[in-house]
Amino acid sequence: MRNRIFLLWLFCASFLSGQVANGNESSFDSSLRHEASTLLTEWMDAFLSYQCTNSHPALDGGILCPACARIHGRIGDAVLPLMYLADKTGNNKYLFGAKRLMAWMENIHRPDGSWMNDVHVSDWNGTTVFASIALYEALHHHGHLLDDSTRNHWKQQLVEAGDFMMNNPFIYSRNREGMRNMNVNYSASATYALYAIGEFCNRPEFKKEAQEIADGLKHYFTENDYFLYGEGPNIWSKTPNGCRPIDLLYNVEESLPNMAYYAVMADDTELLSLVEHSMDTHLEFMLPDGAWDNSWGTRSFKWTYWGGRTSDGFMGGYYLLASRHPAYAEAIRRNIKLLKEATHEGLLYGGMHYRASGIPPCIHHTFGHAKALTAFLELPPLGIEPSRKLPRDAAYGTKYFPDIHTWLLSQGPWRATFTGYDAEYKVKGTHPMGGALSMLWHSQAGAIFAATMNRYQLIEAPNMQSNTRKYLMGGTPRIEMVANGVAYSNLDDLDTDIKYHAGNESHSFTVNTHLVDINQKTPPQGEVPITIYYTFSGQGIDISVNDCHDSAYLMLPIIASPEEEVQITPQAVFIKKERGVLGLQCESGRIEVAPTDADGRIFNPVPGFSFVPLRIIPNDADKNIKVNLFFR
Repeated sequence: MRNRIFLLWLFCASFLSGQVANGNESSFDSSLRHEASTLLTEWMDAFLSYQCTNSHPALDGGILCPACARIHGRIGDAVLPLMYLADKTGNNKYLFGAKRLMAWMENIHRPDGSWMNDVHVSDWNGTTVFASIALYEALHHHGHLLDDSTRNHWKQQLVEAGDFMMNNPFIYSRNREGMRNMNVNYSASATYALYAIGEFCNRPEFKKEAQEIADGLKHYFTENDYFLYGEGPNIWSKTPNGCRPIDLLYNVEESLPNMAYYAVMADDTELLSLVEHSMDTHLEFMLPDGAWDNSWGTRSFKWTYWGGRTSDGFMGGYYLLASRHPAYAEAIRRNIKLLKEATHEGLLYGGMHYRASGIPPCIHHTFGHAKALTAFLELPPLGIEPSRKLPRDAAYGTKYFPDIHTWLLSQGPWRATFTGYDAEYKVKGTHPMGGALSMLWHSQAGAIFAATMNRYQLIEAPNMQSNTRKYLMGGTPRIEMVANGVAYSNLDDLDTDIKYHAGNESHSFTVNTHLVDINQKTPPQGEVPITIYYTFSGQGIDISVNDCHDSAYLMLPIIASPEEEVQITPQAVFIKKERGVLGLQCESGRIEVAPTDADGRIFNPVPGFSFVPLRIIPNDADKNIKVNLFFR
């Protein structure tokens, strides 16, 4: 116990002092920090190239988004990376950019101390918690760069933001009846924001409120796997499948890191232990290429494969605890590599195929994850050589997570996710259910299937990109039929039974489900039961359906960049990948391709892949479907 308390104290002291112990830096630390610093500089140089220079105060200092053609209200979060680079490089362009940025933020600063998330789009101001964290860290680490007037003004805004959070328990805490009203990422992050501002500005009542919020949050971890829940309504009772509203990305990129920072500052060892257990569980869902598999989460409508569209990133919070969990540092390394692959012309694109599909990058991704990279770089190097393995690297067979009724499969080069997760968000159809194969990944081919919303909707329109192409459909494998213009599939079915069986050298899933629409209504002809069989073996993956309904078909939206060569016949599909050929052989039934855009693909903004929409039509005689998926 004494060693644990000393370690917490050491973390806290090094973080609060802002000192970097370069003598502890290992070769891994040095390489990782170089990669992070290089990417951060590339991002922020491009970011500043979009900064408006105009005599009108409504524009001057703002950042014009090349995708959304407007200024996002959360650009103030970039004050942290800009101040960091100003301090580390001595280049005044970053300092001037930060000061002009914060001057523009006066346009959305409200008398109650909050900042609006958007300009004339919505009046939502709950994101003040994230703006205040960025401003606190900028002042704490780099406030010495500022003149007294600017520093005092920014510090006063921190106090006002703290007062706003104290006065709005509806957003950040619980109301008088003890009910939580907003998604849990706000209250989770308020623990750190309020405690840090209280410490920095000598407001003990802020620290007391942070501790009370944190005490309440200790009851928001699931009993089996320590998932943090609360990303959606109906948190007080479990679903029929034993689930609560959970979103992987909001947890790993906001809630868990911010609670970790709070727990270290406040020496809350009980909460820190819960957060560590939860971080371990969430890391099970990182794919070997550094992607986060949020194919099932309640808010996966903001999933981007490499992370979240408007969340910050996991790097700082995970590195804070990496001395006891070396795999955390390896996760950061792999994710940074993936972020680099999605960066073009200095901006982070909202998915791996955005650029190839001609979709411009929303600048929100760049400044949000620049904030997370900076949070990591602000921490002292740990001097560790991390574990070079992540949980999903191992070919362990299957792991079942009862709190989300989801299986992870890992066999040979294949990684798959099967989900019967039935906790719905405020809007229906945000994530697949019904025994969906929500993720399929191969060590040489990369992502093959990746779930989308069941029906693409701008659920948070200011924080999402609208579709600009002619065709749009879901990217999740499914059994589907269309009646009177309405699509019915297994993806919205709340009455699905999933059975798993382990063979000698194979893994099988049997999914007994039904075809329903997005509101769980059956087709006009009544209930349509369907059974889908999945078998993973050394020969690849077999998917079969017996006695398929007359007008139903198997939809396989197979991921393929517009830059990849595709060959299609009625019985086979071959996609030329960088390291080989991905093949699909139709043993029973025939292959059709749904209408596509001019590049032969359908692009879905979430999680940002293009795919070839294959329909597998059952045989006329026996109504059977069987396909084999392989890579060679």
